[in-house]
Amino acid sequence: MRKRLFYSLFLGAVLCMTTACSDDDNGGPGDGGGGNGNVPVTTVEQAQEEIDRVGKALAAKIDVERLKPTISLLEYCENTFFNEDDEAILPDYPNHPDYGWRSLMRTMRLSAQGDIAALASKRAIGDVYEISQLHGKWQWNETMEEWDQISDASMNNSAIYMFKYEGKDCVAELKGSGQEFEFARKDSTGYVYSETIKIPATITGTIKLNGELMILLTVNTEACDYAGKQYSANATFEATNAGYKVTHSLLDNNSEAAVKSELYSGNERLITMSCSVNGRNLADIDLIESGYFDGNANLKNGILGCNIMDDISLNITADNNNGLVDAFDYDGYYYYYQGDTVGSLESLKEAARVKAQRAVDAANQYVQAAMFFKNSTYSVPLTWQTVHYDYSYPGGYYYSGEWSAEPVLNFENGTTYTFGEYFTVARFQSLIAVYEELFGRFENL
Repeated sequence: MRKRLFYSLFLGAVLCMTTACSDDDNGGPGDGGGGNGNVPVTTVEQAQEEIDRVGKALAAKIDVERLKPTISLLEYCENTFFNEDDEAILPDYPNHPDYGWRSLMRTMRLSAQGDIAALASKRAIGDVYEISQLHGKWQWNETMEEWDQISDASMNNSAIYMFKYEGKDCVAELKGSGQEFEFARKDSTGYVYSETIKIPATITGTIKLNGELMILLTVNTEACDYAGKQYSANATFEATNAGYKVTHSLLDNNSEAAVKSELYSGNERLITMSCSVNGRNLADIDLIESGYFDGNANLKNGILGCNIMDDISLNITADNNNGLVDAFDYDGYYYYYQGDTVGSLESLKEAARVKAQRAVDAANQYVQAAMFFKNSTYSVPLTWQTVHYDYSYPGGYYYSGEWSAEPVLNFENGTTYTFGEYFTVARFQSLIAVYEELFGRFENL
């Protein structure tokens, strides 16, 4: 789906309602988490009023000024300790040329800025695993712009980095504890053809400023087995001085994969996003990384959605038993030059439209989706339609465009809108103004 839809959905439905399923009872009675069940369909005006109300309430819960010290500190760490080519200049260690330090700082900064799914990936947590294997203490040399080793692994059971930030003493530390999982990739003969990573069951990361705890990151790993094809972990990022927390959980085995992210302000849960899918070979790393993973053959059913403040949710269920993934694996883009002797603009355009229509037909048959408004107990069902975008310039010799399968909102009187059509400045002017002000505060950090 198109990125512009994600932005429209973000502005209208209040925050990243584009992935993942809610685990709350906000999907309507008897609908299985998708579709609209028996929940009455709302009017255009009712939905607008509810989205506007919840959107403003959510924006009011995000205190940018309290988050500012955390975000500024993480941004400093991200941009200070690496060269422009993104190569690490951390202490020389032959098996760990990068350590994932910069990407870890970036991941935590994104989490603090509202990208609540940033840490919910095996790659992001993998950076934490890599750093946790390095023990020792280093001091940043501002004159030489390099790390001076204070003590080696024999003297420390954690990775400790000391530096100055705005004239204050800052200490970043990552420490592992508990059971160790050995993640070793082996071939059928048992030969280990990549480095073994030792993963502590619990990893704790902290950043302190003049002794005050600013950031707390915890990763708990319950299972990590290459041969057994299973992985299970959860992570928590806390901006302790701002009372702000993001939690993540990940589960991956050959028959099920799931991820869930939640955003809290204090003890109040603001947003829940999650996604789960069942099928085959879902944890086969070799198959996935080789590019031979067949989504149509291996994916069966999926559930996606988002819940905001227990007032608005988006729930989607998809059945791939009849080729839904294959139907959406298409390129609706077309390009034509006036001097081409083969084919015609109309034939290219029609071929792209047919592909998009096939995806639309499959989605409308095998996907159930709706937005729900809990307090008012009504819903807005989602269906799919083809949408055409013409990228050509008048009077030019080159013609291009795209046919896309896009979701549409269905209202009580039978009218339908794409997200772009519905979430307009005219309809949501006051809400968009609130979010533009909020985004402006983040940008000015």
